[in-house]
Amino acid sequence: MNVLVTGATGFIGRHICACLLGRGYVVTGAARNVASLRRRFPGVNCVRIDMNRMLSPDDWSPLLAGIDAIVNCAGILQSSMAQSAEAIHAAAPKALFDACGALRIRRVVQISAVSADSEAGTEYARTKKAADDYLRSLDLDWVVLRPSLVYAQGSYGGTSVIRALAGLPFVTPLVGGGDQQCQPIHADDLAETAARCLSDPALARQTLDPVGPETLSLRQIIERTRDWLDLPPARPVHLPLLLVRLAARVGDLVGSGPLRTTALV
Repeated sequence: MNVLVTGATGFIGRHICACLLGRGYVVTGAARNVASLRRRFPGVNCVRIDMNRMLSPDDWSPLLAGIDAIVNCAGILQSSMAQSAEAIHAAAPKALFDACGALRIRRVVQISAVSADSEAGTEYARTKKAADDYLRSLDLDWVVLRPSLVYAQGSYGGTSVIRALAGLPFVTPLVGGGDQQCQPIHADDLAETAARCLSDPALARQTLDPVGPETLSLRQIIERTRDWLDLPPARPVHLPLLLVRLAARVGDLVGSGPLRTTALV
């Protein structure tokens, strides 16, 4: 089976590429930075894509010759001058899904997020949900995966915020008391889930929320991260959620740093 993985150089995409290669799949990696993709995966078929511009099924059709299945991992935290969340999360995936339908590529795995709902209030959630809803309306063997906190050796989004908080000296800031619950999943386990969705017909046309084995509070996650960083325990300091949201809005405007509104949901 030849699988096209979009966002193949991203935090989740590279774990999925590695997992599929280990399982014997033929992988076609699609990314903006093909040189980086080739360095990481020398044996992968590499194609350059710019999902800011690939907004029509005709833009995708030439790349889908010989492709049997799709895993869409493409994503950004916020729009910028160079990248549009509306295009990358919604318009381009919709065009890709339509091209799959026209070419009878039935198996599509969409990597979304548990926060992709109408109540999250972020551009990330709104645009991801738009693609999820559109895919679910199509006559394809789709699977939508909505993990919460995904962790690995690197960090991205929410895990970057957690590492930043855990690494502070003397104190550990806790948003709203740190009692928020989640079930973090390792990126390798998420990749294994995506691989199973490609091979198991029983999983078709389902929305799944893959989770790890433990339910942990934000406080516990930060404490464990601090211990992993080999830092001594620190005094917890509770931060009002409103104050953190304001700081995240500033992060959105500045356009740098781990604290963004997307990382809070």
